Amino acid sequence: MNKNLKVVSLFSGIGGFEKGIEDSNINFEIIFASEIDKFAIETYGCNFSLKNMHGDIKQINEKDIPEHDLLCAGFPCQSFSVAGRQKGFKDIRGTLFFDIIRIIKLKKPQFILLENVKNLISHDKGNTIKTIIKNISECGYTFDITIINSNEAGLPQGRERTYIVGVLDYNTEKFETDKRNQKINETKKWANKNRLNTMNFFNKLEFNKQAKCIQDVLEEEVESKYYIDNIRIRKYLNSIDKNRLKQEKENKILKEFDLPREVHNDLERQRRVYSPKGISPTLLARSDSPKILIEQDNILKIRKLTPYENLKIQGFDTKFVNNVKKHNVSDTQLYKQSGNAVSPPVITEIINNMKEQFKNE
Repeated sequence: MNKNLKVVSLFSGIGGFEKGIEDSNINFEIIFASEIDKFAIETYGCNFSLKNMHGDIKQINEKDIPEHDLLCAGFPCQSFSVAGRQKGFKDIRGTLFFDIIRIIKLKKPQFILLENVKNLISHDKGNTIKTIIKNISECGYTFDITIINSNEAGLPQGRERTYIVGVLDYNTEKFETDKRNQKINETKKWANKNRLNTMNFFNKLEFNKQAKCIQDVLEEEVESKYYIDNIRIRKYLNSIDKNRLKQEKENKILKEFDLPREVHNDLERQRRVYSPKGISPTLLARSDSPKILIEQDNILKIRKLTPYENLKIQGFDTKFVNNVKKHNVSDTQLYKQSGNAVSPPVITEIINNMKEQFKNE
């Protein structure tokens, strides 16, 4: 991986893969990108060139995609996630995986890097992931698979995602026990039994990043529209014993309390209030982002995280976020986009380790 890598990015979103690769130790060029959401493309264009951006991958013949070295794809996860209806390959969004297969079968890039939701492993009693890795192996790729929490990369968020790395025509080795997630080992046992082309890439992947908490990424000035404020909430907050609140930073989700329904009549998940001294629960592609408890002038207040804070929690840096701010992307779209994004720092370390482990490829 010492040359200038030509990269194809599918289901590009706002450019999480691109940002992660940009921050890595490789020289690269994005020669083809594909995204169907016009709002995501608008945000993508805030930081990356749109000259190689294309639309719906289902409408593009694989012959028209240029030769490339690395294919990245965070293929749509709605049909696999716990939040979705879990129809998997019966759902058209699930079958988008096969667009990846038709491309790599013809173009044979040296490397592939895929990301999806954690639940991909257990969907349809494990049959979905077996179909995925069997297809990858049959295309000639030696692969590894694991579940990585973005918090491992130092991000202030508990976000578990499935990652798959593949190398074309590479030496195979029997899967070892996965060091991150025991649930994935049933899939690995099945792969070993069926003699798929496997390797142990992720067990060698180390992050060694200093952990951040929500407090580390908060903006100094926040508009009043993000505050949850009314007479009932003020009265409730005034009754709280501040000595019982979280005082120390911890690298875990710290819930302060649940707002009583009579104080804030909403769903249970939306009544949870977290301490900024901990990390955020998984960001979702929706505007009801996590609520935090802050103190201003000795007064307790509740507000939700802003879309720009969500981007930083996902690992997008200040430069990226400031470029987005200049284009006045709507809050609704930014919340959706940040929740759907891949975490760039995770991609950065995966790419760096790919360079180290496959330096002769």
